[in-house]
Amino acid sequence: MINNTQRTPCEIFSRSMGFIRPVSNFNIGKYSEFCERKTFTEVNSLSAGQRHSDLLKRAA
Repeated sequence: MINNTQRTPCEIFSRSMGFIRPVSNFNIGKYSEFCERKTFTEVNSLSAGQRHSDLLKRAA
């Protein structure tokens, strides 16, 4: 029987100041900024682009 109680830690990397670095190496300020970031999803991006073009049409 396999013991599944032990887990392997997963390292999270992020692009910071042009470099890809592990989040665990961020200082307090950079980690705080990282936590405030919004995640990107293609669905949100496409709908935002549609809203933008609708607004441009109304403004014309």
